[in-house]
Amino acid sequence: MEHIALDLLAAIDISAIGAKVMNALAVVLGLGLVIFFHELGHFAVAKWCNVHVERFSIGIGPILWSRQKGETEYALSALPFGGYVKMLGQDDMDSNQMTSDEIAENPRAYSAKTVPQRMAIISAGVIMNVVTGFMIFMLCYRMGVEKTSPLVGSVVTGFPAWSAGVRAGDRLTAINGSEIRSFSDIFNSVKLSMGSLRIQGVHEDGTEFDETIAPERWATGRSIGVSPSYTPTISRRVTEAEKVATPGLPASKASAKILPGDRLVSIQSEPVTTYSQMQRLSAKYAGVPRTFVFERSEGDGKTESPASQVEVVLPPTEVKSVGLWMATGPVKAVRKGSIAEKAGLQAGDRIVAVDGMVIGRDYDPLRLPNYFAEHAGTEVKLTVEKQTPATGIQKQELTLIPDDTPGWVEEPAFQTTPLAIPAIGAAFQIQPSIARIVPGSEAERAGVFREGQKITKIELIQQNSAPAGDDSSTDASEPRTLLLGGLEKKQPGTAEDINWAWAFSVIQRLPEHSIRIFVEDGDKSFDRTLSETEGVSDWFLADPGINGWEAAAELQKAESLGDAFWLGLRETRNTGINIYLTLRSLVRKDLPWDSLSGPLGIVNIGYQVAAHGLTDLLLFLGFLSINLAVINFLPIPVLDGGHMVFLLWEGISRRKPNARVIGWAHAVGILFIISLFVFVMYLDIFVNRMGMGG
Repeated sequence: MEHIALDLLAAIDISAIGAKVMNALAVVLGLGLVIFFHELGHFAVAKWCNVHVERFSIGIGPILWSRQKGETEYALSALPFGGYVKMLGQDDMDSNQMTSDEIAENPRAYSAKTVPQRMAIISAGVIMNVVTGFMIFMLCYRMGVEKTSPLVGSVVTGFPAWSAGVRAGDRLTAINGSEIRSFSDIFNSVKLSMGSLRIQGVHEDGTEFDETIAPERWATGRSIGVSPSYTPTISRRVTEAEKVATPGLPASKASAKILPGDRLVSIQSEPVTTYSQMQRLSAKYAGVPRTFVFERSEGDGKTESPASQVEVVLPPTEVKSVGLWMATGPVKAVRKGSIAEKAGLQAGDRIVAVDGMVIGRDYDPLRLPNYFAEHAGTEVKLTVEKQTPATGIQKQELTLIPDDTPGWVEEPAFQTTPLAIPAIGAAFQIQPSIARIVPGSEAERAGVFREGQKITKIELIQQNSAPAGDDSSTDASEPRTLLLGGLEKKQPGTAEDINWAWAFSVIQRLPEHSIRIFVEDGDKSFDRTLSETEGVSDWFLADPGINGWEAAAELQKAESLGDAFWLGLRETRNTGINIYLTLRSLVRKDLPWDSLSGPLGIVNIGYQVAAHGLTDLLLFLGFLSINLAVINFLPIPVLDGGHMVFLLWEGISRRKPNARVIGWAHAVGILFIISLFVFVMYLDIFVNRMGMGG
């Protein structure tokens, strides 16, 4: 039996009610068809085996509509969580019927059939779901499927992929010898793996790589720290031009508006063909007016007039200073084969000076990524503290010749992400502990900050709103809270790894906010709000503040029915294996249990997928059909897999299971299914907060 709940309480947007209703109906109809084909498999084989089918129902619970045709009642039931085929001599709710001698005398009873016949009937639903999923996948690939490209958009600093030398713009081609055709293949291969992984791919410059890395395990499961890429085109799904530019960042002050559908072709006359190139060039020219050239076509994306080129100049925007420099922590990671590694820099070292300037006293550690890029091709003297059990802490001077990779092109992704110095391939921690108060800053004028104090939290408050708890606020927006003394939910690492650079990067993305700083000073604590926007005159934002970049996708289309057959077969096989591996990872706790989706989550996903088009909806239904097959064949009493276990016992022992044993097994199975249903409903409502939306 399947239990798929449908959330019929949609959040209705009156302006798009027609489309939303159609999407909702498409999801309901699709889920109904998946259930229908499963039960049709049981029904058809039961009829073929000459079993008396009493009822064929889509849905469970009270019957809403029924019609008798021949010996079978066809029904629609109230709860669309599954369906059932009720056969004479087989009843999950009355196990005595399965072993009744009186019913067994009826040659058309299910229990009177041979073990192979009953196995065929039980497995028919699962087989039908596999066939249905395969046919759906085959159809989709004949129509053409857009898959997220296996291009790397960003790499989390310090994570395994970063340490192995994977960079933004690289393409992964294989993991553990299996071909990678989409980013979902990367995601599944890592999440559902065991042990180390062999990753193969091609760097953006065309050179190949082949590395073995051990994924990092944290709250959301195993990860190597890569995310999918975008294209240098603004998505047409961004319906309001104002959303393209982040308020307060360079794009919001540009000489002309950037519009949905615009394709970036160059920055400062240097050609741009990939998203990673855009990031690097934007950071490279952050200190001067950056001329972005876009190709713009009038139209809806389907029928367009010839493209024209539009120049948009983004003014340099100064970095917002808090007026506080922080203490440096240890080096957290060094890239394999990097300049830093060759110079002898190691994880655990502490950077104390650069070219004779003491970090935290003479130079802001946040500026080190830019310092090395600005000194590309020249020697930089780095003083570090190394600690060994034999000699203790010793200072050592290293000489490095950095390359010209811009600083801050790799921003911290999490609270605990160290700050990368891309020009040398190292990353270090900046602790939320005050090392210096900048003279003349608002922080100095406040008169409450001093060296050694620890910052535990920051609230970013819109400048036309009051701090939390002040009823005089005219703006209902909530402050953005940044924890520096404890981890937020599902963050990797520990509280000791929290990096000030992460908070600093968030502050830069929200420049039109006051900063409320919470401080611990020994046994005392206090907070102070800094309201002035103070720019650093010779330090500029790398981020242009442009939103809505289109996800990098590739069309995979079968050129013939033969191609569609093999692509559909591959998708069916991979989907089934991934579902099994997901279950294994849940049992092994490699995946958190709150990654499960219940009925509301399934419908919410289906609703969102339906909005993207017919092909995406069909792919989702194909996945559900294979999922239904795998889950239904687990050896759980009352599911098809549980029935198959009893049939195997009967076939081997040549006697039917004891009615009491079957009764207890069914009771346990039903209790398990109900408990699981309640658990995933709890996850949907209270943890993942799923619901049908726009």
